[in-house]
Amino acid sequence: MTGSNWNTDHKQDHLVCFIGGSLMLGATTSGASTMHVSVPPREEELTKNAIRDWKNGVALIDTCIDTYKRTATGLGPEIVHFRHPDEKESQSRGNGDWYIKGARPAGRPAPYDARYLLRPETIESLFLAYRLTGDEKYRQHGWDIFQSIEKYCRVESGGYATILNVDDVNSKLEDKMESFFL
Repeated sequence: MTGSNWNTDHKQDHLVCFIGGSLMLGATTSGASTMHVSVPPREEELTKNAIRDWKNGVALIDTCIDTYKRTATGLGPEIVHFRHPDEKESQSRGNGDWYIKGARPAGRPAPYDARYLLRPETIESLFLAYRLTGDEKYRQHGWDIFQSIEKYCRVESGGYATILNVDDVNSKLEDKMESFFL
């Protein structure tokens, strides 16, 4: 848009993780160029835009999986920031493509971004990706996340709670279970 001042923020909220599976599902339904689509789909069964959406969906799921795999608890943070040469903080935090802004060593108060609020978005995308590809890696990632939830978020009296710092295996829990987790 001419005359508008847009600022790019190199971050991803956990909520974005539902889009990966949705892109893949859309590619095999509204983006199909044939009546029947294989599992996994072959490129000749998809339109050009559907191929683009499928690849973007797979890449997004890979990024979401990475946000789980590279934390101490195996749980994904609420918000990650991607490294960018213009941002000084991004050069000094953690390793890999992303970091948790304001992260502190285990045992110290964590920023809001470091929480895991029992969000289902990544698991939903993993389910769709598994059903659309038949690739066991998606089911395994879902199982790994489930085991981390059981280990770090389950409370003895029943139910589950938000973990305050995904990078601290001794993190405190917040006495809160969102209704979307029921």
